[in-house]
Amino acid sequence: MANQTYRVGIIGCGGMGRSHTRAWTAHPRAQVVAVMDIYEEATHRITDEYDVSAVYTDVDEMLAKEDLDIVSVTTWQGPRAEATVAAAKAGVKGIIGEKPMAASLGQADAMIAACEENDVKLVIGHQGRFAPANIETRRLVAAGAIGEPTTVHHSAKRHAGLLNTGTHAIDGWRFILSDPETLWVIGQTSRESDRWERRTICEDLCMGLVCFEGGARGIYEGDLPEPSVAHPRIAGTEGQIRNGPDGLQLQNGDAKGWQTITPPPQTKNQYDELIEWIEGDISDHRGSGVQARYTLEIMMAIYESLRIKNVVTMPMETKELPLELMVNDGTLPVLVEGKYDLRRPFEGQTWKKPKKAK
Repeated sequence: MANQTYRVGIIGCGGMGRSHTRAWTAHPRAQVVAVMDIYEEATHRITDEYDVSAVYTDVDEMLAKEDLDIVSVTTWQGPRAEATVAAAKAGVKGIIGEKPMAASLGQADAMIAACEENDVKLVIGHQGRFAPANIETRRLVAAGAIGEPTTVHHSAKRHAGLLNTGTHAIDGWRFILSDPETLWVIGQTSRESDRWERRTICEDLCMGLVCFEGGARGIYEGDLPEPSVAHPRIAGTEGQIRNGPDGLQLQNGDAKGWQTITPPPQTKNQYDELIEWIEGDISDHRGSGVQARYTLEIMMAIYESLRIKNVVTMPMETKELPLELMVNDGTLPVLVEGKYDLRRPFEGQTWKKPKKAK
């Protein structure tokens, strides 16, 4: 297999589809041979720039005709599970999907089950697991540089939504903590406007407090009122690590003040590691679907905490999207009329994302 060139197909030809095409085209052992999007005009975003001859508007047709080895599922989160299950059943060797993994735990479980049943390697694109700063932070924390970890924190960019920005942030927490189990989650959510994000129901604001194995807490803030407060990347009983102007900065009992740490460069990315996993050179992928499910479960639990009006003890049992359940049963009624999507406007949508202040 060392000399095999992998035939790659792209499902979803938006910005992330172009990004995956660029990455696979640059890989010496891969060739993008087919692209698919339900809108044929969207495929031109890739075919106008890259030499891809086969274009499809139907997933099943592409999977049946192209004898693909690897598929990138770069759709929005809503249809991602269906496309992933179809690719797994079609006999591909590996699938790399974008984040968030899916729009519900039930969808994520269906993806994992289909891949396990068909011996397909499933990866979700949490590429932060390959970032030098994250890898070095994980190493420092595991080595005890800040004692026992106590808190990680993230204030999300505004007007984005939990499923959009929370997935990288929360997955990043788990990675730098060496992927601990989640013990419980408590959260609060508001949805008074008819807000959507990539055609999935979205909250107006939310916050979550996450307790990991060992006691470390993760604090997530999404669209909460100002003022915002700066927090370290991670704090512990004997120090903290933060992002400094010249890289990582460490403060602990071994040194006075802050010391700047330059993380060593990384030569491997998520695409390289997927091929290594397919070929059996490694036993697991750091961005596997199983790891991504933990991250999705935490986000679902932030919503679920409001739905059950209590702490969510893991593992979480609700397989549907809790936010959607609360909207449908009237728990979160729309008080401000006007349906709008943060990413791509609905037809007739009047709301527009505010421009950043200069």
